Amino acid sequence: MQRLRIAFLVCFAIFCARGLKAQSQEECEQVLNRAIEEFNAGHFYGIPSMLHDCLERNQRAAWRQRAYILLAETYLLLDDPVGAERSYLEILRANPEFVPDRNRDPIDLVYLGSKFTGEPIFSLYGRIGANVSPVNLLKTRSALAGDVTHDYKWRTGIGAGVGAQYHYDQNFGVTLELNYMFTAYQYETTRAFGRDKLSVFDRQNWFKIPVTFRYSDSEGKYRPFGYIGYSVDMLFRDRGTLTFDDRNFTDGRIVPDERESPVINFNPKRNKINQALLFGGGVKYKLGLDYAFVDVRYSIGLTNVVKVENTINSADTEDPVFQWGYVDNLYKINNLSVSIGYIYPLYKPRKLKKARSKSVLKRIKKQDDEVTQD
Repeated sequence: MQRLRIAFLVCFAIFCARGLKAQSQEECEQVLNRAIEEFNAGHFYGIPSMLHDCLERNQRAAWRQRAYILLAETYLLLDDPVGAERSYLEILRANPEFVPDRNRDPIDLVYLGSKFTGEPIFSLYGRIGANVSPVNLLKTRSALAGDVTHDYKWRTGIGAGVGAQYHYDQNFGVTLELNYMFTAYQYETTRAFGRDKLSVFDRQNWFKIPVTFRYSDSEGKYRPFGYIGYSVDMLFRDRGTLTFDDRNFTDGRIVPDERESPVINFNPKRNKINQALLFGGGVKYKLGLDYAFVDVRYSIGLTNVVKVENTINSADTEDPVFQWGYVDNLYKINNLSVSIGYIYPLYKPRKLKKARSKSVLKRIKKQDDEVTQD
């Protein structure tokens, strides 16, 4: 019974708090409406004090944006540039993407806005997706007799990563990422000893650190982007399984005799540090102040993954690879990935070192000329 009373009191307190908050917001809305009426009547001096208490306690972004727009316009008319600039920064804190509209807002507010920006300097993002790894064969090598074939097949892998982007401006930026990727491929060689078949299922684990230069559209709900870059790829784990199909003649027909190896550690036979060029693109979808995105990326391996000294002649007789009669070809690994992700811009309202006032004035003059010609 005691617990029920406590639960009731907690619920009642929450209900009362919400009611008081709603009442406070309604009162602040009425205060803002009265301040707008005073502004329209030309009574500017009392507006800052009218809004002060509500600005201290009202945290709704939309309301604060409207209130600080009114204050910025008020301070401009009172010839108080410090107050106007301080108010404009608060507008951007409430809505970092606010841009004055020449057709809606006073020209002096548009001109003031050209001196400020809320654009992010950095953005953080995460990604997750799937990939396939086409193999670029450099040189064939085999320990099996016969005119063998060499065939590489795609296998699906997964990957995830995090990154940060430095924004040079609204469109151009540089990114740095740290990605984990699991990749795989299957290698098959047939006609060994005339009819036998060897299959290798190879699985790699990577840490990849790409740096990219990218361009992104800065307007609209859907914003395409593209990039090109360079990646350092660290192969820290490589395991494989070999399957040998020894096809013998029995009673005039071929009888398959398939044997599978235990999991084999290929790490000693791999170059740990590799390099790649990459390019890609996708589209960002705006979600409030953040973004979701879809990305397609292709990386081209620049280095041979296999150690050149990895030959069947130098292998230890205890090495299971030696026992199975397999030696790696020399090859590079490419990668095609499709991923989805989320971008969290770190907006930073600030005054520009170099204002965009000239470009704003040119646009205003151009629009005025067009209206005059019409």
